[in-house]
Amino acid sequence: MRRHRLLRSIVVMLTAAVAVSTIGITAASALPPSVTSFTPTSGGAGTSVTITGSSFTGATGVTFGGVAATTFTVDSDTQVTAVVPTGATTGPIAVTTPGGTMASATSFTVTAATPTVTSIDPTSGPVGTIVTITGTGLTGATGVSFNGTAATSFTVISDTQLRATVPAGATTGVVTITTPGGTATTATFTVTAAAAVPTITSFTPTSGDIGTTITITGTGLSGVTAVEIGGVSASFTVVSDTEITVVVPTGATTGAITLTTAAGTATSTTNFTVTGGGGGGGRDRHQTSVSLGLRGHLVAVGRVRAAGFAECASHARLIIQKRARGNWRAVERDNAATNGRFRIVLEDRAGKYRAKVHRRVINGGNDVCVGSVSPAVRFAPNVTGSGLAA
Repeated sequence: MRRHRLLRSIVVMLTAAVAVSTIGITAASALPPSVTSFTPTSGGAGTSVTITGSSFTGATGVTFGGVAATTFTVDSDTQVTAVVPTGATTGPIAVTTPGGTMASATSFTVTAATPTVTSIDPTSGPVGTIVTITGTGLTGATGVSFNGTAATSFTVISDTQLRATVPAGATTGVVTITTPGGTATTATFTVTAAAAVPTITSFTPTSGDIGTTITITGTGLSGVTAVEIGGVSASFTVVSDTEITVVVPTGATTGAITLTTAAGTATSTTNFTVTGGGGGGGRDRHQTSVSLGLRGHLVAVGRVRAAGFAECASHARLIIQKRARGNWRAVERDNAATNGRFRIVLEDRAGKYRAKVHRRVINGGNDVCVGSVSPAVRFAPNVTGSGLAA
């Protein structure tokens, strides 16, 4: 009996000891953390910071200036490593554990991220080209330069992308991006020459029959896409940027030579004289006229007329032209209806427009429909219809 009582007493004492030990452990783990130091003391988003203190075991969160770090590691009860999160601002570093939250006595200074550039697109182009620059840390960019020449126009799309326009005076070289966090340079951007508007300085011979080859000299001729003699399309061969050869086409009549490139149009100051059977001898010439109005966003309407000879109006070949950089450029081509009327849908852009009727030879060469041009008409997108000559 006495032995049973003794054993019961021992069990009670052991149970009490275990309970006291457990309470002590719980009390120790519930101690609030403390932050005594951290290194480095400043950096941008993505910087790894080592935090020193006590009671970090079981840490559940770390903040920089109140912004939670998405990545941190408890190295020991006295050390935590955390990564400065995107969006963090200068302020104390706080560590949260089951025992509470404690912030540092001093602030961690968040600096702007150093920019980087991974690519540019395109890698070459003339002045006015829009270049897309891709990288990191581009938010807050304060300047973009092309080989030292500042871009007067650039837009930050996101932290990883911006667009800049190649400025006047730029030369081939690196593109430099400046942000509050520093500067970054790209691979070389090659500045190319802009396409030149063509010019005609001379042509030889100055007269000839159908089939005659004319040599035309000038500038900006390498990109010629069309040639007309007296309004009639002619075949041609580009010899160089300063020379092309043209063959006088069937149906050509005396008139100016016109060259067209993507950059504009050039017209000779003197006429090429078509001699022999190509001069229009024995043919009846019929004058045409064309009217143009602009409706909606954006439709060209009008009518071709040929006094006393309706065949010249029927299915007349039309070009709608828009004034750009001092030249008239074709924006659409079509044929008029049987009655000479036309309706052509255009791209909705403000500016001056005109309609041009091509010269045609019909009825086996017996009749010549003389080309004509309408008065210019101005269109503005905020106007639903216009038709006044500019």
